[in-house]
Amino acid sequence: MIVQFSGSQKLQDILKIIEIEPENYSDVEIVQCVAKFLPSYNGEGAAKGYFSIISHLCYYRPDLEFPLMKVALRPLYYLGMEDPDFVIEWVQFYVSDINTNYYYTSKQGNAWIKESLKSKREIIVAIFKEIDFEDNTEWDI
Repeated sequence: MIVQFSGSQKLQDILKIIEIEPENYSDVEIVQCVAKFLPSYNGEGAAKGYFSIISHLCYYRPDLEFPLMKVALRPLYYLGMEDPDFVIEWVQFYVSDINTNYYYTSKQGNAWIKESLKSKREIIVAIFKEIDFEDNTEWDI
């Protein structure tokens, strides 16, 4: 799993150490590191890459699910996906631990996707509302 994200040494370090020391990096460091990483230049690829990353992290740090899912869901929101059930199915289909897929996660990340993500419908709705609000707030200049 770590090899596919070799463009960021810090992200690799976080993904490796979180299994051993989940609290080694601060919440802010983890979320910012994921948000700064760009797994793909297209929306679908970015979402697949982000979910490959965040599923592993959320398995060990469920307290970071909301901010990490917000990073991963943003590309899907911009692709017009609004139905949380469809989003869950999409992630479960496209992000797996099978090494034949370009985007895959760890065994733990796969467990989070298959077991925990399906109960995150309300979080997905809240994140989409938050992204919509942020994007539609007028700036006073």
